[in-house]
Amino acid sequence: MTADSIPPTAAPRARRAAAAAALLALIAATALPAAAKKPPPVVVAAAPIDPVAVFAALDTAIAAGRLDTAREIIGRSATQLDPAGLKLRVAELALAGDGLDEAATLFGESRADPAVAARANQGLGIVRLRQGRLAEAVTALDAALAADPKLVRAAVARGAAADRQRDWPQADTAYALALAADPRSAAALNNLGYSLLLRGRNAEAEANFAAALAIEPGLAAARTNLTFARALQGRYPDAFANSTPAQLAADLNTVGFAAMLRGDTAIAEAYFERAMKKNPRFDRTAWANLQYLQGNRSPMDALNEPAPAKLPRR
Repeated sequence: MTADSIPPTAAPRARRAAAAAALLALIAATALPAAAKKPPPVVVAAAPIDPVAVFAALDTAIAAGRLDTAREIIGRSATQLDPAGLKLRVAELALAGDGLDEAATLFGESRADPAVAARANQGLGIVRLRQGRLAEAVTALDAALAADPKLVRAAVARGAAADRQRDWPQADTAYALALAADPRSAAALNNLGYSLLLRGRNAEAEANFAAALAIEPGLAAARTNLTFARALQGRYPDAFANSTPAQLAADLNTVGFAAMLRGDTAIAEAYFERAMKKNPRFDRTAWANLQYLQGNRSPMDALNEPAPAKLPRR
């Protein structure tokens, strides 16, 4: 059949059908590429960061012991951070996780960069102090404080090093430097208090421990040291003022140890025995102290030789 042979009434229908077919073909042609072809990958640039804010967040997380959080921050931001500042924080992270050898290596390498040298010396000095390498610790800490006297941790560590050397004037200088930089440093107050305990200035030590706890109530070392300072003054009931049921066994042992140092043998023995009864598990420390006490050795030996009771200090 030719176009001339199409009946007049059929022609409009044929034209409408052809137009519909063409429209469907157009729709199909525009739809098929989207269905048949994958869109090109969209490359999203990493959002810019504020390095100062990121480093501050890292320092806060490490100081608070939130080491997993610090690792996550490093993982997200490492490529956009200054390499020297980043290495310093990785070293601090290793130090906080007791990876002393790794921390020493990283801090040692970081000292070559003037931008972070003071903090690197601070970190290295703390590592060496923990390792018992006192001369190296003093050298690094002195270098840190010479570059930046406001490094509180370096000043506190320098005081601790001086305490080990029984260099009391240097200890006083270091702790004064720490507290001048941060008068609310609970760590500095606690360490100054312990330094005063070593010199027999127990009432002054007590005041520093109490001040540290007023600033940071959860500082366990200061709480134990406060108990010890009061007991060393013979104020045994006062020594238990901050005790809780969970801490009572440990406090009984601490007070007993102080009584032993004072020569109050019967009181010390009674406290050690109570500590063993209060502890739901075998109290090895109290038992060791009892053995020490019953060995008829001078109680002052405990100040000059390794003693069974190890009190938290820093």
